[in-house]
Amino acid sequence: MSEILIARLKESIGSYAKIFLHNGFKFEGKITNCDDDFVELLETKGYKIIKISDINDLDILKEVGK
Repeated sequence: MSEILIARLKESIGSYAKIFLHNGFKFEGKITNCDDDFVELLETKGYKIIKISDINDLDILKEVGK
């Protein structure tokens, strides 16, 4: 698991993110919490908890909603 990925997620709490998983799924929303194993994402329909080891790639925007 990438330490860079974990550090970036922890530093980006409150930012808008697009998270791409190894299985091809994509999730978008505001990062609300993160630890060494999971990231919590607030989507339009509610919260999504994603296992960090399932993340293939992510885009983080510093301004929410931009």
